[in-house]
Amino acid sequence: MLKKSFKAAIFSLALTQLIGCKEDSVDLETPVQVEVPETYDFENVSYGGQTERLNQLTEMSTYLKTANSDGVELDQTVLTAMFENTGDNANGNYTFSSTKQLKNKCYESDQALIQTYFESAVSCSQSTVTGSEGIAGRISSANGEKTALFDENGWEPQQLIEKVLMGAVFYYQATSKYLGADKMNVDNETIEEGKGTTMQHHWDEAYGYFGASNEFPNVTENLLFWAKYCNGRNSLLNSNEMLSDAFRTGRAAINATEYDTRDQAIAEVRKQWELVCAATAIHYLNGAVENIADDYARNHELSEAFAFIQSLQYNERKVISSSQIDEVKNLIGNNLYQVSADDLASASALLAQIYGLDDIKSSL
Repeated sequence: MLKKSFKAAIFSLALTQLIGCKEDSVDLETPVQVEVPETYDFENVSYGGQTERLNQLTEMSTYLKTANSDGVELDQTVLTAMFENTGDNANGNYTFSSTKQLKNKCYESDQALIQTYFESAVSCSQSTVTGSEGIAGRISSANGEKTALFDENGWEPQQLIEKVLMGAVFYYQATSKYLGADKMNVDNETIEEGKGTTMQHHWDEAYGYFGASNEFPNVTENLLFWAKYCNGRNSLLNSNEMLSDAFRTGRAAINATEYDTRDQAIAEVRKQWELVCAATAIHYLNGAVENIADDYARNHELSEAFAFIQSLQYNERKVISSSQIDEVKNLIGNNLYQVSADDLASASALLAQIYGLDDIKSSL
């Protein structure tokens, strides 16, 4: 099921509709052929604003990671300036200028949540002792090659900030805004050089939030954020081709003014992107179970898993219910030093059952 081509599904549906029409003796016009290129090779593709926001989060993450070293303290005003892009360059803390910002595209009710994560990161960075249960600080991996900040309950602020912003900005804007009715029910006739029609441009902006080049999936180098995690799940989900195919089919359908096909592509993008998110959460839950006795590895894996579970809510057509998201979170709990392998396995199993991933959950 996971490897079935979306284009093949569209063709099958079209064929079924044609057969049904013949049985009803309805006169048919030859349907417009939607030609889907092998890569995102279309005219007038533009998503510079999305690229700028991806670069902003990249630089914010780089800044947060500086505090993994002893003696480096983070500054709340710097993080806020990066979030709001104060002065069009985060008050000099971005290496580039931009009129875009992360905050005004962030899921509104979670903007305050991001600020609490900033506060936690700053507080943890001020610690001068090794982190442990009840004590915020830096913890190193078993081999000593990696060190990260964790709060008194084991949460890694850098991972929460980066991954929740991936969901609350990039995933939310792409699946619930730019592919939503308000952005799709727009002009598709007037072409602006370099941007295409308004509908084409909105579709391209959704693609821009994914974090891949126009040569994806043929080229998988320099992937950012969601595209990187999509590629990480690709061997089991065929996710690179599935998501890319849906994006390319939708854009080609818009070009051909075939809006039923476009709407099917929208549903497929949402479905496959959500599947990548859920499968990545399972991946990190599995890693936490394998490293249950290792404070650094367990806490790092669970901080990532929790943030991807949190991100599932931002797709307005999500498969999982809000109560199921809460159920999975509750199995992890609030204190990562007190989690049990059985509860984490139950969280993984619940996600796998919801998304039909039982056969591969242990391999994710």
